[in-house]
Amino acid sequence: MLISNFWHVFAAVLPALVILFYVYKQDLFPEPKNIVFKTFIFGCSIIIFLNLILNDVDAFAENFFEGETFIFFDSFIRAAFLEEISKMVIIVFFCTRKDEFDEPMDGLVYGVAASLGFATYENIEYVLYALNQPSFEIATIRAYTAVPLHALCGIMMGFLITQSIFEKKNNYLNLVLALFIPVGIHGLYNFSLSSSFVSGYFSYIILIAFIIRAYFLFNDLKRKQSRSIIFNKKYYSISLNNFVNASTTVLIIYLGLNYLVHIFL
Repeated sequence: MLISNFWHVFAAVLPALVILFYVYKQDLFPEPKNIVFKTFIFGCSIIIFLNLILNDVDAFAENFFEGETFIFFDSFIRAAFLEEISKMVIIVFFCTRKDEFDEPMDGLVYGVAASLGFATYENIEYVLYALNQPSFEIATIRAYTAVPLHALCGIMMGFLITQSIFEKKNNYLNLVLALFIPVGIHGLYNFSLSSSFVSGYFSYIILIAFIIRAYFLFNDLKRKQSRSIIFNKKYYSISLNNFVNASTTVLIIYLGLNYLVHIFL
């Protein structure tokens, strides 16, 4: 199937590779290609974990939620939280453990690599099967929407993880935000495309807003790199306990918001 639909698969993979190459070139002190490649592959493998649990998650949602509450859960918990926490596991427990992870720009590069690894596999499935047949139209639409969205979530996550590690204060708060904000971006994007209470055009506003934020973020970090203003001293270690506590906090917050949607919508 993949061989017979080579050009469709190529169209699905190309946007992620282009974005990853662009982000990699923004780093004035490039990361080792083999670590970036492994991070990308680990991102692809997220689907293995998701396939193990999604049937149970779907069954839970169908039994307990309906209407806008179901859409909120599907957007923020099933899709956004599970996908973003999977990416975060790779960045925290693989990338940040490397000696080469020694400045904020590294977080952006590895965050994008992990995110686009998953986005690539997901995009192949959509392009080949979303319309029950391969579709270049789906590939084109997602090249400008879903794939960049994953990259933007990775940028925000990676940056906040570096803030947690390299800054002297607000370390745990930045760790929480490293998951909370990408889940929020991802969830709002999905929710706006499915909910009757939010216009689908809001998804484009989200994309544009965070593309602008990412642009200025890259420029700022490149300026600091060119002036040798980089951080290589780690003030905070993200332990398994810290990670679990932060992840649990974020999950409780979004489940609480899901309950509010159930009450008011």
